[in-house]
Amino acid sequence: MEIYGSPVVEKLDNGRGLLQRRYYRQHCTLDSGSYTKDLSAVHPDLSSIFIVDNSPGAYRLFPDNGIPIVSWMSEPSDTGLLNLLPFLDALRFTGDIRSVLRRNTSLSPPMHLPSS
Repeated sequence: MEIYGSPVVEKLDNGRGLLQRRYYRQHCTLDSGSYTKDLSAVHPDLSSIFIVDNSPGAYRLFPDNGIPIVSWMSEPSDTGLLNLLPFLDALRFTGDIRSVLRRNTSLSPPMHLPSS
């Protein structure tokens, strides 16, 4: 939801303006009791579009664009998103992020990256 997602994105972006377009629950479709995110609404070319979500159902229509992450429950020591940053940064250098996400079977189940 935007109320908690927006502050997280602001913190991750750190004023760089890299994460300009954001989509939240109000941009989803309610389907069979869960929210599904239509990534094709972002852009028809999905080669550079990805979604980080704790619910695999959110990206079930686009599994090759999904990056699972464990749920955050207001735990101050949670570094899941911060640990994901080097991986996300590396995606900048690929022509089609789906080729990387498809090969990275460690992304299922939800990603637990070690702290640096």
